[in-house]
Amino acid sequence: MKAYLRAYFDQLKTLVLNKSQITQLLPGDCYRLALDIKAVTNKSVSETTIKRIFGFASSIHRPSAYTLNALAEYCGFSGWDDFYTNMEQCQLRLSPCKTWDEVSRNATKISLFNIESNKHKCGIPYRQTIDREHVDMFMQRFQQSEATAGIFSGPAGYGKTVSISRWLERKITQKPDSQEHDSYLFVSSLSLLHSTIFGFHCNKWLANLLGFDTTDLLESFMENYQDGAPGNFYLIIDELHSDLVTDKQFSNTIDQLSDMAQHFARFTWFRVILVMRTSTLFKYRNLFQDTIANLQWFSILSGTPAGESADMGAFSNAELHQLIRNINGRDKPLRPLNLRHKNLFHVPLFFQYYYELNGENADPREATVFDEYLVVARYLKKKVFNGVNSLGKQSLLDELAALVDAHDSILHVNKRQVYAVIKQHQAAYQDLLSIGVLQEINSKHEVRQQVTIRFQSERIATYFMALQWFHSYNDTGQLLDALDRSASSNKVKVDQLKWLLLFYIESGDLDLVNQIENIQFLNDDRFEIIAFICDGIHKLSFAPNQLIRDQINLELCNSAFVEYALSFTCFQPEYEPNVSKLLDFNLSETHEIILRSKLAFIAILKWEEDAFMMQFEQLAVKPPEAFASFVINPFVVLSYLYQYFKGEHVDKETIHELEMLYRRLSKSDGLISNQLFDLLVYTLAKVSRKIKFAHGYIDVLSRRLNEEAPRNAAELNFTKLIYALFLTECGEVETASAYASRLSTNYPNNFAYLVIYNIFLIQWKKLRREEDYHKLGRQTASICEVRGFRLLESYCWMLILDENPKDELPHLDPNLGLQSPIFDYTAGLSRCQQRRMG
Repeated sequence: MKAYLRAYFDQLKTLVLNKSQITQLLPGDCYRLALDIKAVTNKSVSETTIKRIFGFASSIHRPSAYTLNALAEYCGFSGWDDFYTNMEQCQLRLSPCKTWDEVSRNATKISLFNIESNKHKCGIPYRQTIDREHVDMFMQRFQQSEATAGIFSGPAGYGKTVSISRWLERKITQKPDSQEHDSYLFVSSLSLLHSTIFGFHCNKWLANLLGFDTTDLLESFMENYQDGAPGNFYLIIDELHSDLVTDKQFSNTIDQLSDMAQHFARFTWFRVILVMRTSTLFKYRNLFQDTIANLQWFSILSGTPAGESADMGAFSNAELHQLIRNINGRDKPLRPLNLRHKNLFHVPLFFQYYYELNGENADPREATVFDEYLVVARYLKKKVFNGVNSLGKQSLLDELAALVDAHDSILHVNKRQVYAVIKQHQAAYQDLLSIGVLQEINSKHEVRQQVTIRFQSERIATYFMALQWFHSYNDTGQLLDALDRSASSNKVKVDQLKWLLLFYIESGDLDLVNQIENIQFLNDDRFEIIAFICDGIHKLSFAPNQLIRDQINLELCNSAFVEYALSFTCFQPEYEPNVSKLLDFNLSETHEIILRSKLAFIAILKWEEDAFMMQFEQLAVKPPEAFASFVINPFVVLSYLYQYFKGEHVDKETIHELEMLYRRLSKSDGLISNQLFDLLVYTLAKVSRKIKFAHGYIDVLSRRLNEEAPRNAAELNFTKLIYALFLTECGEVETASAYASRLSTNYPNNFAYLVIYNIFLIQWKKLRREEDYHKLGRQTASICEVRGFRLLESYCWMLILDENPKDELPHLDPNLGLQSPIFDYTAGLSRCQQRRMG
């Protein structure tokens, strides 16, 4: 039976009234009309049905086929199909034939309207978005394939709609070639899906969009260009998602689109492009199964190298850099993106959320680990905690997180084990699959099929795992004990810990932060955790909530976390910029001096004079009694080191205070000492060539090894390594060798430990006359060069100087006193010194 069309039915009602000679139908006429229909057609249509048809009674359903046939027969037709055909023929006779230009103009208007609508949906200002290489590649290979229909797929959030919109706008607005007049009809799938629900075939839907009253008129138009058209015609259907309709309705729509592609395949200038998510394509793979071997279709399912271009990828490095330039301006130099951020910010949706958090300052090259967690949290807020089925999605993800298993470092859940849970939240589960938060992965086994459910990323999985810990324990000590005892790997535990830290910091509670030193599973991740906390405290404190900032500011003063963070020596790239953010808070004077001294010492090792002077000048205004609790005065040592490396001309006040430092070491019991002071004294002893500093400080290290319980194995090994260095400096080589032989080298992520250990080995090998120390020196110098530690790099070259002529040492920095005292910039230092002593 022909589809029910409201316009045709209204015309049929008019014919019924004309047949019955009723000029104005009243409710009382419905009974007489029902009798008249019965008499003419011998079919009974009730008075109530007549009232519904003409609006005297409410109705939510369209007329039945029986009623449609009865009314058509009453008007002299054989039935509804006959009446429908007659209407189509009338439309065909009365409607003028449209030209290519008329149809093209109509299609262009619709396309530009939808493009403009997409501009307002874009999370990043549309003018700053970029053209995508992948779209151009797909269009080019799709045209070369000579297929009628193409499927452009891609994961959720990969920017398909924006990239297609930009490609179309460029094609529509650019000046066409004299030989081509291509037309583009760009529509959302919503209108197509709704039309198929109400009985429209895809062909009828397309005819209406292009301004044809009937499908026959569309057919007639296309046949006029049977032998060739002025250009190609592209029908592009965007956002073809299955979550808007039932599975049956979506299946019917795909079948109709397949019929359309097959029907119009004889017109080589007609092309159909479906834009959909990869998850939708594979979910309904059986619907597209015939297209795999069908040359009329082009998609990733084609199984050809060209077909790979039909699946949208993430941003390339070039695209991401172009996008950053569009946002930040073109005057900034290009710098490579941190590889750690590659998998996150190369995904357009996550880059969009990063932009929403940072605005015009968004630059993923400067993003931190904490920024990544904020972006993922924003993603979950929009995709899980808001919208339709939000409670169902949260409940389902909570239950799945409790059953997560790890295999080959991949977090997953066996679908069969959680089938009952999924059945309770079927709609929510389909939503999560559609938006990409969850993915179904089929095993590669042919006989024993198994489906596992994976989270979009481990970071999302650990979010919900951490959320369970957070809600299960009010006491942070019990929380950490439970997390430590869990069967998860250390990597997963660290990810969960970061989420827990974010939860606590966001509420202004630093109780968990202050217990970081008691966590045993951190190992080499402790420096990253320290940087993560410092960055998080800084970012969340400067949020609009002033109460949280005041609370954090109050708790940080003399906090256990700050004491712990400053006790270590770390040269990790993310450590220095994040720890320095603590200076924006009200630290105790002792903690401020240690932190500024640490930053100044790192600046010396990198030979960044501006950074050094910024911290040194702040130390200069501190009163002398502020340094009384330290084993040495860091200001004096830093002053000496800077003057030495600048030109070996040290002012008399500094030399005098150095002599006092030696006497102070003999009375160092009870004074503050940590890894910063270890390195300061060692560097001082090395460059001043005064072994007495090394002799005096050995007792400090010895007491620390014998009396203080180390907080972890890494700290104990570091202290032993420094002790071995000092022993070597004092000539006790064999004792140093005994200590070094028991040191662990399993700290690949600890740059400071690695460099210091190599420096010890170089000196030790030189003393033992082992020939391979110069090779180790070159390797260590290269490591320092990559990390930007120019002074350490030069020092490593100096250690092997006797093995290489000076003209073969291009890496030696001529600006450093290690090679020759060329510069003498001590005037500024003297002023700082006088200001501090004044």
